[in-house]
Amino acid sequence: MSPELRELFEIKQEDGNRKTSTPADQNVKKHMTTRLAVFILGTICFIIAINAGGKGGWEEIAFLIFMALFHAAWLLFIIIETVILQTRKKLILRNINLVFIVILVLTYFISGIFLFGFA
Repeated sequence: MSPELRELFEIKQEDGNRKTSTPADQNVKKHMTTRLAVFILGTICFIIAINAGGKGGWEEIAFLIFMALFHAAWLLFIIIETVILQTRKKLILRNINLVFIVILVLTYFISGIFLFGFA
């Protein structure tokens, strides 16, 4: 295709030699801080709401369910983002997401052991 047609249709030609992104393209601190902040702030908000509820009741159970749904949605987002980062060859950011996935799954697994006594 001629350069004039590429410019007219705004077609960008991919560089075939670039297989992985450089570490300069991957802002690790920003990526990790953003994911950690969403997780911590969401959890803190739900804990405050649960503690403000009073002495037991259905409100606390509802907030626990909403917190679990929030973490499930966050986990789904992180899994989808991990797949996208894999296809874009941003392996460092993908590995950070994999660590977050493992931490969240282990947190719920350990919480389940303590709450329900699966030992």
